[in-house]
Amino acid sequence: MNQPYKLTPMHAWHTQNGAQTSVVDGWVRVLAYGDSQAEIQATNSEVGICDVSPLSKIDIQGKRSGALLEESAGMPVPGVGGCASLMLRGCPKPVYVVRLHSEKYLVLAAANLREQVYSLLAEAAREHDCVHTTDVTSAYAALQVAGPKAVALLKKLGSAPIDQIQTEHCVQTSTARVWSVVIHHQARQGSAWLVLVSRDFGEYVWETVLVAGQEFGIRPFGISAAKVITGMEEIDVATL
Repeated sequence: MNQPYKLTPMHAWHTQNGAQTSVVDGWVRVLAYGDSQAEIQATNSEVGICDVSPLSKIDIQGKRSGALLEESAGMPVPGVGGCASLMLRGCPKPVYVVRLHSEKYLVLAAANLREQVYSLLAEAAREHDCVHTTDVTSAYAALQVAGPKAVALLKKLGSAPIDQIQTEHCVQTSTARVWSVVIHHQARQGSAWLVLVSRDFGEYVWETVLVAGQEFGIRPFGISAAKVITGMEEIDVATL
């Protein structure tokens, strides 16, 4: 029997450009665009882009949001603009916490942990006044940009001082004229960037990044190459 599956905002582009796909954790994912080894080499020498929209995304905000996360993880949360891996009680793998401002956080997790992480945080929120949790997984498209020319490419697409953003930090800025959250995180080889934009603009931003990246030798890569390039296994943010 066929099972229901979800599509990322960039799915049509993938199918029109020779992507090899498979259903992974309920999402149609790109395994490769023909040659994963070539994707690895191009990204490691120039720059590459990967569709990681299935990444689980939970919004937490309110005056006690930081306290909720600290109690759930048993350790301090990052400062405003900071990011950190935290192990929530009851969760089998770490989540990645992005602090957007003093009372607003994004919690990122592997695609297959979405329901579990949301349930844990929603249950904890019931014990705190003025804390609101929302599953925004499908509200955002997510692009991962990696490679030695990633900074030059992102600077071309917006005005934020990308080259001054330290690893494990983020900035809210405009990317290709679209509001975005840009996260600089550690990868297996150097560092990489996660760009979150409204789902409605996902395909537009994806195509704009590819056009802007032509001068840098950009190449899209699938999740087979992502495991080598970023060290992620099915978007396992424990490695972020």
